Amino acid sequence: MAARRPRPCLVCGALTRNASRCDTHQQQWQQQQDRTRGSAHQRGYTQQWRTTAARAVARHRTERGDWCPGWRVPAHASSDLTADHIVPKAAGGTDDPENIQVLCRSCNSRKHAQST
Repeated sequence: MAARRPRPCLVCGALTRNASRCDTHQQQWQQQQDRTRGSAHQRGYTQQWRTTAARAVARHRTERGDWCPGWRVPAHASSDLTADHIVPKAAGGTDDPENIQVLCRSCNSRKHAQST
């Protein structure tokens, strides 16, 4: 994977290879997010979820390789696969394997953005 080009932090303007903030401001932003919506663990993303998610992604890769089925876009190659709740936890979804699909990070983010 190629290194990201330096870009300015959204807060202080210092060059960073992170997506949007320097390390200091990213940490502050994450702490604010955790206070607002609760940490991943507080929202129910426990070690059990991480294990279930990892198994789902591994099974998907074994059966289909690095291939995202797409969400509102055609299926496409992607090595950045993530587990996603079909019915979100916030809407009463469970960590049952039947409620988990595998999407690339981009499709997962697109799906989340459309549901909020």
